[in-house]
Amino acid sequence: MTESISGIFLDFDNIFSSLYEQDASIAEDFANSPARWLDAMATMLGGERRRWVVRRCYMNPSGRIHKPGMKESVWFSHFRQNFVRDGWEVIDTPPLTKGGKTSADIHIVMDVMDSVTAYPHVYEYMIMAADADYTPLVIRLRKHMKRTIIYFVDEKTSSAYRAACDAELGQSSIIELYKKPATEPLAASAMTPERAKEIVLRYFSESAPGFQANSGYIGHMLAEQGFDVKKAGHKNLSAFLTTVCGLTVEPGPNGKAWIESDPDSKETLAAKGN
Repeated sequence: MTESISGIFLDFDNIFSSLYEQDASIAEDFANSPARWLDAMATMLGGERRRWVVRRCYMNPSGRIHKPGMKESVWFSHFRQNFVRDGWEVIDTPPLTKGGKTSADIHIVMDVMDSVTAYPHVYEYMIMAADADYTPLVIRLRKHMKRTIIYFVDEKTSSAYRAACDAELGQSSIIELYKKPATEPLAASAMTPERAKEIVLRYFSESAPGFQANSGYIGHMLAEQGFDVKKAGHKNLSAFLTTVCGLTVEPGPNGKAWIESDPDSKETLAAKGN
């Protein structure tokens, strides 16, 4: 089967916020398992199967959404490592104004045009942002004989933006994808303790020094990859993190265990109570 050499540029804040308005659980599934929808999009919209040679995610590290009727917030940074884990480049786009305006749109425009020059083999560009400000970019790509796909949110997306592209991916397609049963995760037998250890250590090494993570989230991350702590011969997650990963796990508030990377070294990982 022939392949379409493609690049995808995701405005995380834009897409996640839009999905969250429709269905909070689907939005979180989208952010927790980017490999699932990216693989599905490889064959969406017909044509050749896409090979994603450029994958870039633009995220406001201090961005958040308030949970309806609750004081808690969903922080965008919570999902950052999921994209790193699945082979994306994640570009932090913090707010530059008091109003919270980020530079994600400018970053995407510059990176796309740089890619046209640096990676001429990339034929197709997917702009994952339902923002009419990208219309001139899509038109410029068309002049360079590049195929373009844009993300749209039904009637909310500019008609001019939709008219400028070659194909569209509707938000409804993402929602429908997550209403279907997920494919089976990697078999537990294939996910060895050594591989699980590598995932855990990489999680911290690719995060900022001093980054803290709840051990419950680490457990969820490993379970998604098909790793069963007890089947691997460990009493619980804390035992695995201690004996295999070389971490010290201490209880935090409300019985939660917090694991924190050593702020002085990315090689030595320490776990501290919060």
